[in-house]
Amino acid sequence: MTTPTRPPLSLAGSMRNILAWLAAAVASGLTVVIGVALLAVIEAEGGVEAEAEFLQALIPGSLFIGGYIAILTALPTVILTWIRRWRGWYGLPVHLLMGALTGGAAIQTFGMPLSYGMEGVPMTAFFAGTGLVGGGVYWWLSVRP
Repeated sequence: MTTPTRPPLSLAGSMRNILAWLAAAVASGLTVVIGVALLAVIEAEGGVEAEAEFLQALIPGSLFIGGYIAILTALPTVILTWIRRWRGWYGLPVHLLMGALTGGAAIQTFGMPLSYGMEGVPMTAFFAGTGLVGGGVYWWLSVRP
């Protein structure tokens, strides 16, 4: 098994990574909006009005929540990227794992749902799942050969 070589640092590569990170944050925001909408549909009987409101809020909500996700994950993403580059980890599983860890850690750091007991486990798992989506999008846009 060959170890991939570390790509050299460059301005173009750094810009691609930043844009991939922002796209991953928006994709995670989209995942949050769709997940919350699915929970709303499960709990309440929707209708045509509810579907129309969801479609109207899909893009602005995704961008808004994606902006929050970008702010909350800026420093952890930089740290994990340097660790990943230092160790030579460039595969999809590593990016998925780091995204899930970042999502779960971010909600624990800023929302602390586990401080309320076991009710916080589904919320932590949900945000770890959104981080998983973000890690996959980042890998697809930035690292994929």
